[in-house]
Amino acid sequence: MRRSTLLGLALVASATAGAELRALQQQPAPPPAGFEVASVKENKAGPQSIQRFVLQPGDHFTAVNFLLRNLITEAYRAEEAQLADPPNWIDDARYDIVAKAEKPVSRDEMRLMLRSLLMERFQLAVHTEMREGPIFALVLAHKDGALGPHLRRAAKTCEELRAEAASPDADPCGFGSVSSGFFLGRMQAHGFTLANVMAYVQREAGRRIVDKTGLSGAFDWELTFTPQVFLNPSFPRDRFTDVDRDGPSIFTALQEQWGLKLEPQKDLGKVLVIDHVERPTPN
Repeated sequence: MRRSTLLGLALVASATAGAELRALQQQPAPPPAGFEVASVKENKAGPQSIQRFVLQPGDHFTAVNFLLRNLITEAYRAEEAQLADPPNWIDDARYDIVAKAEKPVSRDEMRLMLRSLLMERFQLAVHTEMREGPIFALVLAHKDGALGPHLRRAAKTCEELRAEAASPDADPCGFGSVSSGFFLGRMQAHGFTLANVMAYVQREAGRRIVDKTGLSGAFDWELTFTPQVFLNPSFPRDRFTDVDRDGPSIFTALQEQWGLKLEPQKDLGKVLVIDHVERPTPN
């Protein structure tokens, strides 16, 4: 065999081996093993009973009186409006889940383990695809672009406020108060982008929200409204006497307080399609 031919074959082999090595290096790390111990039980106390969900870094995961719909969206980091083709019963059956990992893991790893649990115990199978569906477009409510009295341009971003905070554990932006206050319909934040808060608002609105305001940058704001859950006759209102049952809806509050409004439209977006799911196998 001629020397040039041998050299050519060697170069091809080297290139092939290099490509295979790069492909192996680019492959994602395998997901962590499933929970070492997991208990899944149906909770029949109803929506008025206490609900709890703890998905934090560590080796424990807990969900109390949680809808399967919400377990799925949490596991896949999806919004409820993105869930497509679910069976009706996933909005009725509630579950208690207590699980322990073999070792401490990150929050993202915990979500992967929750996915594995849902696949094993609920026989869950899903896929993502693009579909056209109903959305809300967030737009300016006034032709002159004027913002409402409770939405103001921020002097500093959340990142800048955190950099200046006296303690690394301080929350100058208000993420904690927004998360807890959204349930009661009273939120206040500093240095937020509109994208930061729309993730919360679309849960109340019930559809994916697409920002079409053209506004960028950070804002300081307050928002007060009456969450829809408090209007449900079966909800234990006596436990939350400080919530105004006659307050504005999220739609009215955005328009009056922020100078923005939600317009029904259709748009193409990613959805999480439920191909198959069953009631869980017993412990």
